[in-house]
Amino acid sequence: MVYLTKKIAAVLILIIGLAACQKTPVKYNDKIPPKILWAWEREEDLRFLDADKIGVAFHAQTIFLQGDEVVLKPRRQPLQVNENTYLIAVTRIETSKQTRPNLSKKQLTETNDLILKTLQLKNVKALQIDFDAVVSERDFYRKLLKDLRPQAAKEIPLTITALGSWCMSDNWLADLPIDEAVPMLFDMGTEDKSVKSFLASNKDWNEPLCRTSYGLSINQPVDYKFLPDRRFYYFSSNSWKPENLSQIR
Repeated sequence: MVYLTKKIAAVLILIIGLAACQKTPVKYNDKIPPKILWAWEREEDLRFLDADKIGVAFHAQTIFLQGDEVVLKPRRQPLQVNENTYLIAVTRIETSKQTRPNLSKKQLTETNDLILKTLQLKNVKALQIDFDAVVSERDFYRKLLKDLRPQAAKEIPLTITALGSWCMSDNWLADLPIDEAVPMLFDMGTEDKSVKSFLASNKDWNEPLCRTSYGLSINQPVDYKFLPDRRFYYFSSNSWKPENLSQIR
């Protein structure tokens, strides 16, 4: 009897351990609206939005990495929102093709500091990073996120945008300390055909971090049957107008 009890206990420990290893989709901060509009670098007046239903992820800055330099281009265009609008500060990171960045510790620290400073902007409640990192830039990106996570307050969601391939078959996102990776389903370039084929199959993303949202453009409508209980981010190539709301799901 004692032997059986020990054996059962060992099995239970194994089951619990396996369950702990299973990565499940993150449901971060239920206060975040189910629809988010991306407000890019242009003049935007979004006071017509219902803040209980729609939030705003606004372009706060672009950071250019070249050589050993970190070049900051902050937002210059005005953004008008209601006082209670849920705001996500988006940092776009780009790397020079002419002067490849060293991806040095200095650049890592400076980039980290600049992203954290966007939390000082009025009413910002979350961070998002938009960086189409190529394979040689992934270690830098991973270190950046791992350094950034403990420095932001625990209640601050940290999200990134993600290429479709990162969500389908590329498992490099698996150990990132982020709350959400938003699959970008527009302007997909060489990935366009494979991602659309994947979506048409009605499969879910292989990467659990991608299973909480979709990133769409109202300028490139799609008719796929999206999976339920997802947050939708919307991009527009022009300034948002009240009539655009009829174009979002």
